[in-house]
Amino acid sequence: MGYRFLEHMTDAYIEADGNTLEEAFENAAKGLVDTMIDRESIEIKERLIISVKGDDLEELLYNWLEEVLLKLSVDRIALKEFKIMIKVDEYKLDADVYGERLDIVKHKYKVEIKAVTYHMMEIKKDGKYKVRFLLDL
Repeated sequence: MGYRFLEHMTDAYIEADGNTLEEAFENAAKGLVDTMIDRESIEIKERLIISVKGDDLEELLYNWLEEVLLKLSVDRIALKEFKIMIKVDEYKLDADVYGERLDIVKHKYKVEIKAVTYHMMEIKKDGKYKVRFLLDL
């Protein structure tokens, strides 16, 4: 699956991994989407481009997840697949994202995500890349 939900009392605490930093960030976005709606119910009908920058990897991850959340909450686009390219030396991320218009019934709305947070955020490389982050519900 590439991500899993970790134990937390009130919020969604997610760990995502990947063989590359890009794959870990892609899986982090999948975990965010799956927190709010059923990702498996999404069909690929549209392609969008998302670009974000940061001052370090943590800010890049935060800005990436914030953009994915905005696509869901504000633009009402349900995203299923992500193809990311990261320029680590510039802390820049460019992504092709794929999905369709959000339909709360079809996509089985689960819970509202209020915000992405820096609290408990981690990015590590130990063979694989691992990222952890907390979503305020």
